[in-house]
Amino acid sequence: MARPIKQGLDYFPLDVGFLQDVKIRRIIRACGIQSIPILISLLSNIYRNDGYYLLWDSDMPFLIADEVGVSEGAVVETVEKAVQVDFFNANMYKKYSVLTSVGIQKRFFDAVTRRSIVRYDARFMLININVYNNSVNVYNNPVN
Repeated sequence: MARPIKQGLDYFPLDVGFLQDVKIRRIIRACGIQSIPILISLLSNIYRNDGYYLLWDSDMPFLIADEVGVSEGAVVETVEKAVQVDFFNANMYKKYSVLTSVGIQKRFFDAVTRRSIVRYDARFMLININVYNNSVNVYNNPVN
């Protein structure tokens, strides 16, 4: 039996200037210092599961709160502020209840350029995926 193809990532880059980003500082100011582990947990769930988005359903605030050790209200407040300051795309959140952003999608598709198959849902795309589909795959195009 063949091994299933992994969709998400095992790790993701976290910029050293993460805490200096204006969006993050606005979230911290509005929601408190507990918003940092909430955001990191959200990013981890995004990259681990589908890789470039997270479906924000009724269970997700509980799961994040349980993982981080905060209240569900704190998680919901942080997500709402993150959408307000455009850390997550507001249109995707309102239309599909999905947490994603241009930056998240760019990082994910940059990370998976060597994969031969990457699944994606066109409804959730904020970037031009053709830029990544045309890249050279080093495993399929060896040089002798």
